[in-house]
Amino acid sequence: MCYSGTWQIELLLAFIVVVLQLAAIGHILITKHTNPSQSVFWLLLVLLLPGVGLLSYLVFGINRYEHVRSRIIQIRRSLNGQHSTTARQLGALQRQMNQFQIKGRQAALPRMIMLDRLFPEHPALSGNQLEKLEDGVAAYPRMLADIKNAQSSIRLQSYILNSDKIGKKFIAALAERAAAGVDVKILFDSVGSFRSYFSQYFRKELRKNRRNFRIKAFSPINLLAPWKFQLRNHRKLLVVDGQIAYVGGINIADGNMRFKYLPPSRYIHDLHCRITGPAAAQFNLSFLADYLYTCRHSKRPLELSDGDHARLVPAGNSIVRVIPGGPGSTREATRKLFFAAAMLAEKELWILTPYFVPGRDYVDALCMAAARGVDVRIVVPAVSDHFYTAWAAKNFFDKLHDAGVTIYEKLGYFSHSKALLVDSEWGFMGSSNCDSRSFYLNFELDFCFEGGTFTSDMVAQFQKEFAGGRKLTGYRLKHTGKARQLLYSTAALFTPIL
Repeated sequence: MCYSGTWQIELLLAFIVVVLQLAAIGHILITKHTNPSQSVFWLLLVLLLPGVGLLSYLVFGINRYEHVRSRIIQIRRSLNGQHSTTARQLGALQRQMNQFQIKGRQAALPRMIMLDRLFPEHPALSGNQLEKLEDGVAAYPRMLADIKNAQSSIRLQSYILNSDKIGKKFIAALAERAAAGVDVKILFDSVGSFRSYFSQYFRKELRKNRRNFRIKAFSPINLLAPWKFQLRNHRKLLVVDGQIAYVGGINIADGNMRFKYLPPSRYIHDLHCRITGPAAAQFNLSFLADYLYTCRHSKRPLELSDGDHARLVPAGNSIVRVIPGGPGSTREATRKLFFAAAMLAEKELWILTPYFVPGRDYVDALCMAAARGVDVRIVVPAVSDHFYTAWAAKNFFDKLHDAGVTIYEKLGYFSHSKALLVDSEWGFMGSSNCDSRSFYLNFELDFCFEGGTFTSDMVAQFQKEFAGGRKLTGYRLKHTGKARQLLYSTAALFTPIL
């Protein structure tokens, strides 16, 4: 009798698993038909490892990209309505820039046409001043100084906002300006800032009801909705008074300052940029859209400050195109940006990324660029903070090297820098990694640049990265042990979710 009951329970469980498998297979085929590699990966995982596969798909495979996308598009439309004056100014400045480029920048016209068509909602704006900032040692003092001098508004957004020494210093500086009447809004990602999110310090800050001071967690962790883990806000942005923007790869964490109490293994090398000029208004609108989405269930209306309607004042001669990636932006904007660079490069294509797991299609694009004579170089950290992404990346290195691509491993501190340079004339930098998560899932924030002195500064920065790196040779790549090759190949199977 007991055996019969056990048999019935096992049969019921098997039936439930089969039903869940069929449901998952149907969901995969419907939602991931545009990405065959992801479809095959998830189908095999669900079929061959039902328990692990179904749980993994529930947490990592299901994403609400389209749902989130539609919500954010609605928010952006309402935001543009509230910023009608700024929208008109942006449009007028864009028309002026287009006229200037048609008459005076014929060499740049093909790429400008392509980028305009790829990103029609994100116009290129002239009149910007860009300043490269290397590491938190250079970036944080400038950011804190501009925060101290803020008059109307401060917008801070960071994937990682730690409750450590530098994190508390930023919070204290922001709270001081809020007390002085400046409108302060802060966004941090609940997964990227996981430890801080559950720290006593952050819980206390989130509960405080300060005047002019709002701090919000993007997509708060919810164990009852594990599919929400997928879409993370990876952007790093500071906008002061709608006139000054800081954007790049630097999070708010002590490792960027290399404090002596930390071991060198936790030190971080990274790049950031200080931007003044019309592009700052575009960065501000990007933040406000994210903030509105985060507070979409709040009954409190968005209160705009004078900084949100800041007058657009030219500050330099650099052209900047702000490219938000992820839901609510041009579909697969980050991926399109990387592919556009590979297609448009004629002489050089230099890539600086902490994680190189883009998938075989982009590896093929780089190989084809090298085949037509482009000097393709990739710089990755010699030691990664995520060993599995480093293993997956090395699975592609043989093919890239054989095609003529030069690969450097950056020695020293972990390099979290993210930038790309084309023909020493233009490029982009920001929060995006060269990986599938940045291509398809994350909220990212990058900007294209050309003109001014910033481009030459980035050429010098890349030369510095090459000099500080170890060039991988064919011998080094091809004489890897069989056990390591197996690890690299196995890790590469998970490329669609890395």
